[in-house]
Amino acid sequence: MTQDQSQFVTLGLDGEVFGLPVALVREILDYRHITKLPQAPAYVLGMIDVRGEAVPIIDLRAKLGLSSAAATEASRLIVVSIPLDGRESALGLLVDCVFEVTELDRDAIDPPPNVGGRWRSGCISGVGRRNGVFVVVFDLPRLLAEDDVALATARAA
Repeated sequence: MTQDQSQFVTLGLDGEVFGLPVALVREILDYRHITKLPQAPAYVLGMIDVRGEAVPIIDLRAKLGLSSAAATEASRLIVVSIPLDGRESALGLLVDCVFEVTELDRDAIDPPPNVGGRWRSGCISGVGRRNGVFVVVFDLPRLLAEDDVALATARAA
Protein backbone atom coordinates (compact mmCIF):
# COMPACT_ATOMS: atom_id res chain seq x y z
CA MET A 1 0.00 0.00 0.00
CA THR A 2 1.40 3.37 -0.95
CA GLN A 3 1.25 6.40 1.32
CA ASP A 4 -1.45 8.07 -0.80
CA GLN A 5 -3.85 5.20 -0.20
CA SER A 6 -5.66 4.28 2.99
CA GLN A 7 -7.70 1.28 3.99
CA PHE A 8 -11.36 1.57 4.89
CA VAL A 9 -14.04 -0.81 6.12
CA THR A 10 -17.00 -0.28 3.78
CA LEU A 11 -20.45 -0.74 5.25
CA GLY A 12 -24.07 -0.41 4.20
CA LEU A 13 -26.67 1.82 5.81
CA ASP A 14 -30.08 2.47 4.29
CA GLY A 15 -28.92 1.49 0.80
CA GLU A 16 -25.83 3.74 0.86
CA VAL A 17 -22.14 2.81 1.12
CA PHE A 18 -20.05 4.36 3.88
CA GLY A 19 -16.44 3.96 4.92
CA LEU A 20 -14.61 3.92 8.25
CA PRO A 21 -10.82 4.12 8.47
CA VAL A 22 -9.49 0.66 9.35
CA ALA A 23 -7.25 2.27 11.97
CA LEU A 24 -10.34 3.00 14.11
CA VAL A 25 -11.85 -0.50 13.83
CA ARG A 26 -11.04 -3.02 16.57
CA GLU A 27 -13.30 -5.83 15.35
CA ILE A 28 -16.47 -6.69 13.48
CA LEU A 29 -19.01 -8.89 15.27
CA ASP A 30 -22.18 -10.69 14.25
CA TYR A 31 -25.31 -9.13 15.70
CA ARG A 32 -26.05 -10.31 19.25
CA HIS A 33 -28.33 -9.47 22.13
CA ILE A 34 -27.87 -5.90 23.36
CA THR A 35 -28.69 -5.14 27.02
CA LYS A 36 -30.86 -2.02 27.18
CA LEU A 37 -29.85 0.99 29.24
CA PRO A 38 -32.62 2.93 31.00
CA GLN A 39 -32.95 6.60 30.02
CA ALA A 40 -30.28 6.35 27.31
CA PRO A 41 -30.65 8.54 24.21
CA ALA A 42 -32.59 6.88 21.37
CA TYR A 43 -29.43 6.22 19.35
CA VAL A 44 -27.76 4.34 22.26
CA LEU A 45 -29.18 0.83 22.00
CA GLY A 46 -27.47 -0.49 25.12
CA MET A 47 -24.34 -2.49 25.98
CA ILE A 48 -22.66 -5.72 24.97
CA ASP A 49 -19.78 -7.60 26.57
CA VAL A 50 -16.66 -7.85 24.42
CA ARG A 51 -14.06 -10.01 26.17
CA GLY A 52 -14.97 -8.67 29.61
CA GLU A 53 -15.35 -5.02 28.50
CA ALA A 54 -18.76 -3.30 28.54
CA VAL A 55 -19.14 -1.63 25.14
CA PRO A 56 -21.99 0.83 24.42
CA ILE A 57 -23.77 0.20 21.12
CA ILE A 58 -24.80 3.10 18.88
CA ASP A 59 -27.51 2.66 16.24
CA LEU A 60 -25.73 4.43 13.40
CA ARG A 61 -29.02 4.79 11.49
CA ALA A 62 -30.61 6.66 14.43
CA LYS A 63 -27.46 8.74 14.99
CA LEU A 64 -27.63 9.92 11.37
CA GLY A 65 -31.38 10.56 11.48
CA LEU A 66 -32.19 7.68 9.10
CA SER A 67 -35.25 5.47 9.46
CA SER A 68 -34.86 2.55 11.84
CA ALA A 69 -34.70 -1.03 10.62
CA ALA A 70 -34.85 -4.39 12.35
CA ALA A 71 -31.57 -6.29 12.62
CA THR A 72 -31.09 -9.01 10.00
CA GLU A 73 -28.63 -11.86 9.38
CA ALA A 74 -26.40 -9.32 7.60
CA SER A 75 -26.40 -6.79 10.48
CA ARG A 76 -23.03 -6.29 12.13
CA LEU A 77 -21.60 -4.57 15.19
CA ILE A 78 -18.40 -2.70 14.38
CA VAL A 79 -16.35 -2.08 17.53
CA VAL A 80 -14.25 1.07 17.13
CA SER A 81 -11.77 2.94 19.32
CA ILE A 82 -12.18 6.70 19.34
CA PRO A 83 -10.87 9.48 21.55
CA LEU A 84 -13.60 10.48 23.99
CA ASP A 85 -13.13 12.55 27.15
CA GLY A 86 -9.37 12.59 26.56
CA ARG A 87 -8.92 8.82 26.34
CA GLU A 88 -9.51 5.99 23.89
CA SER A 89 -12.98 4.52 24.25
CA ALA A 90 -14.54 1.44 22.71
CA LEU A 91 -17.93 1.91 21.07
CA GLY A 92 -19.99 -0.46 18.96
CA LEU A 93 -21.82 0.68 15.83
CA LEU A 94 -24.86 -1.22 14.58
CA VAL A 95 -24.79 -1.24 10.75
CA ASP A 96 -26.93 -2.95 8.12
CA CYS A 97 -23.98 -4.88 6.66
CA VAL A 98 -20.23 -4.84 6.13
CA PHE A 99 -18.93 -5.21 2.58
CA GLU A 100 -15.13 -5.33 2.63
CA VAL A 101 -11.87 -3.75 3.64
CA THR A 102 -10.67 -1.74 0.68
CA GLU A 103 -8.24 0.95 -0.32
CA LEU A 104 -9.35 4.40 -1.37
CA ASP A 105 -6.86 6.81 -2.89
CA ARG A 106 -6.66 9.71 -0.41
CA ASP A 107 -6.05 12.12 -3.32
CA ALA A 108 -9.30 10.98 -4.96
CA ILE A 109 -11.46 11.59 -1.88
CA ASP A 110 -13.47 14.75 -2.51
CA PRO A 111 -14.45 17.09 0.32
CA PRO A 112 -17.97 16.59 1.66
CA PRO A 113 -20.66 18.28 -0.42
CA ASN A 114 -22.20 21.38 1.13
CA VAL A 115 -25.73 20.79 -0.14
CA GLY A 116 -27.44 19.21 2.86
CA GLY A 117 -28.89 15.78 2.32
CA ARG A 118 -29.98 12.94 4.51
CA TRP A 119 -27.06 13.30 6.92
CA ARG A 120 -25.04 16.18 8.32
CA SER A 121 -21.96 16.92 6.20
CA GLY A 122 -20.06 17.86 9.38
CA CYS A 123 -19.77 14.17 10.21
CA ILE A 124 -18.29 13.33 6.81
CA SER A 125 -14.59 13.68 6.01
CA GLY A 126 -15.09 13.12 2.28
CA VAL A 127 -16.57 11.13 -0.57
CA GLY A 128 -14.52 8.55 -2.45
CA ARG A 129 -15.28 6.03 -5.18
CA ARG A 130 -14.87 2.27 -5.32
CA ASN A 131 -15.84 0.28 -8.43
CA GLY A 132 -18.04 3.14 -9.67
CA VAL A 133 -19.91 3.49 -6.36
CA PHE A 134 -19.65 6.51 -4.06
CA VAL A 135 -18.23 5.75 -0.60
CA VAL A 136 -19.10 8.36 2.03
CA VAL A 137 -16.22 8.44 4.53
CA PHE A 138 -17.27 9.22 8.10
CA ASP A 139 -15.42 11.60 10.40
CA LEU A 140 -16.31 9.25 13.23
CA PRO A 141 -14.67 11.13 16.14
CA ARG A 142 -16.55 14.31 15.16
CA LEU A 143 -19.85 12.46 14.65
CA LEU A 144 -19.67 10.74 18.02
CA ALA A 145 -18.07 13.60 19.98
CA GLU A 146 -21.20 15.72 19.41
CA ASP A 147 -22.91 13.73 22.12
CA ASP A 148 -19.96 12.71 24.27
CA VAL A 149 -21.90 13.42 27.48
CA ALA A 150 -24.55 10.84 26.54
CA LEU A 151 -21.88 8.33 25.51
CA ALA A 152 -19.86 8.90 28.68
CA THR A 153 -23.03 8.27 30.68
CA ALA A 154 -23.66 5.06 28.72
CA ARG A 155 -20.08 3.92 29.30
CA ALA A 156 -20.38 4.57 33.03
CA ALA A 157 -23.63 2.58 33.35
